[in-house]
Amino acid sequence: MCSCSKDPTEVYYEDQRFYYDLPSFITKQANNLQSKSQWVRKHVTKDGHSHIIERGDIEWMDELDLFIESDINRPAWRGQFKVDTINLEREYVITYKTENKQIPVKNVVVTVDKETKQCLKVTVDRRTKNFLYQSDQSLYFTTGEGYMMKGKLSVSYLFDSEYSIDSEFIES
Repeated sequence: MCSCSKDPTEVYYEDQRFYYDLPSFITKQANNLQSKSQWVRKHVTKDGHSHIIERGDIEWMDELDLFIESDINRPAWRGQFKVDTINLEREYVITYKTENKQIPVKNVVVTVDKETKQCLKVTVDRRTKNFLYQSDQSLYFTTGEGYMMKGKLSVSYLFDSEYSIDSEFIES
């Protein structure tokens, strides 16, 4: 009963997040892009067919939803990721990796500026495999520049499909 007054995400993460808080970072980026009415140029390729789209009327939370869905801070996943940090001259590169077949997010790499403590880049690798289909996705987000999504879907005995969306932020 006492949790009814709390936001469900607060209850879910009552104790602090164990790994990098990807949803908060992406939400902040999406809100910033939304407030600027940011335009984007997308190079879209699906099964070898390509086209370019330029748009400014984007609902950024929906557009970047796959990044938010890649949150590895679920309580059941705690301790399932190996963490490795590389200390470079101007940035830290933090890698979270799991071999657990039940977890679809396999790898998250976060690059953080040492001086400002701001996230510069995020890379996510996702994989789902069962008897019906196999899905592999790679997601890339670079603060202030753009994002990329690549994927392959194989549905047993029916079809294989590949796609990529390479997006760059542009001036309107």
